[in-house]
Amino acid sequence: MKIILDIITFPLFIVYLLFVAIRNLLYDIKLLKITKLSCKIISVGNITVGGTGKTPTVIAIAKFLQKKNKSLAILSRGYGRASTGTQIVTNGKTEPASWKNVGDEPVLMAKHLTNIPIVVDENRIRGGKYLINKFNPEIIILDDGFQHRQLHKDVDIVLINSNMSKLKNRILGFTNFREPWKSLKRAHIIFLTKSDYIASSTKLLEKLQSTALPLFKTNINPLLFLLDQRTNKIDIKSFYGKTALLFSGIGDPKTFEKTVTNQNINVLDTINFRDHKNYATSDIQKIKSKLNKTNADIIITTEKDFLKIKEPNLPI
Repeated sequence: MKIILDIITFPLFIVYLLFVAIRNLLYDIKLLKITKLSCKIISVGNITVGGTGKTPTVIAIAKFLQKKNKSLAILSRGYGRASTGTQIVTNGKTEPASWKNVGDEPVLMAKHLTNIPIVVDENRIRGGKYLINKFNPEIIILDDGFQHRQLHKDVDIVLINSNMSKLKNRILGFTNFREPWKSLKRAHIIFLTKSDYIASSTKLLEKLQSTALPLFKTNINPLLFLLDQRTNKIDIKSFYGKTALLFSGIGDPKTFEKTVTNQNINVLDTINFRDHKNYATSDIQKIKSKLNKTNADIIITTEKDFLKIKEPNLPI
């Protein structure tokens, strides 16, 4: 079935690659304008669709720079939001806006950061200028910004998932790529994420090392507690030996599953929804039905998914 789908979508993918190549060429030869803002821009992005860990990386970089006494702001597109234009997620002190209006990942960032304004805007230049006019940061961290070439970036960080262990010298079947590998020449730094979870293939490492860019491996360090339905913290040790049903709507559910099993929790079954899933009552019923079949002790989901079932108060 997958081969048939690949064959059907292959012509569209070729058109997409042609568009990307022409667009990049126009920027390279300066026929398309690149705008430089009055503050430094650090971009965190990737060349594939989802699953590389952009959100925790943005949070980690923001906390690091904050310790260096840098004034920061974060600019994101706000993927999947119901609104358009410039929207404030938080001014750094206020509670984040509804995830439906600003997107799930910006809200997640806001919950982990303080004193850092976060704005979403599909027009990154407009959003960047808004942040400068209103908050005057020294540095703006641009979430998912590698493909946004119209905005000058002082540092372009590209994340590559270590789970991308099998590379093939063909395009067919790799339609999750946003850009070809050669686009990495625009980057300044590469982060090989989740490197403690799976050994990267020799071919992947050779391909990355051939770029001659600084290459850093990053690991996953899970928190030592879980949140219950009322967001109370419970020590992870309380769940050792328990059985669990997992559900998530993220780009890399396999890593989520491995994170849970590494905590001595026995995963009986998983439900993988599409990334940025907007949950409905029917989805909750599906989860409950699966729970009854597995008779698992607990249900575990990601923090991003948790906030999306908590805000509309879906009855899980």
